[in-house]
Amino acid sequence: MYSTEKRRDLFREITLKTFFEEVKNLPFSSRDMIGFFMTYLFGFFEDEHVFAVFFDKNRMFSGILHIQDGVVIIRTPMAETIESRAVELGASSFVLAHNHPGVPAVPSAEDVLLTGDIKRYFEKSDISFLDHFIVSGYDFSTMMTETLWRKGSDGGQLTVF
Repeated sequence: MYSTEKRRDLFREITLKTFFEEVKNLPFSSRDMIGFFMTYLFGFFEDEHVFAVFFDKNRMFSGILHIQDGVVIIRTPMAETIESRAVELGASSFVLAHNHPGVPAVPSAEDVLLTGDIKRYFEKSDISFLDHFIVSGYDFSTMMTETLWRKGSDGGQLTVF
């Protein structure tokens, strides 16, 4: 007999495999679509997890990488791991995502630092860093929609990083 926790994990794994089969042929055409995907994927985990979600040149789902459990503290090795997995998948872009269990889906100071480091790392890469999502329950925010990022007068991205 499986424990309640093991049954929940098995159910989640089966559900996610089915969900991935459904979304693999859909373009992720908006931040809202990616955010809803993230809330479904791990908005209700009881502890913090960090993921990278990859897309091909048409913004079709290419794969996912579970980077770590717990608080985000590693930066450059994380960027190298993300880049390696993106190349392996043939992905052209990705989003970073993590959850804030039990607290609002707003960026922490560490999230701001991590986002800046990842953004700078991928400015030199052929792989595009699209955004950093913070998820909590059914709610999510993104660094691109927070006041930390804004459009420049020439249409380019200006940031506080």
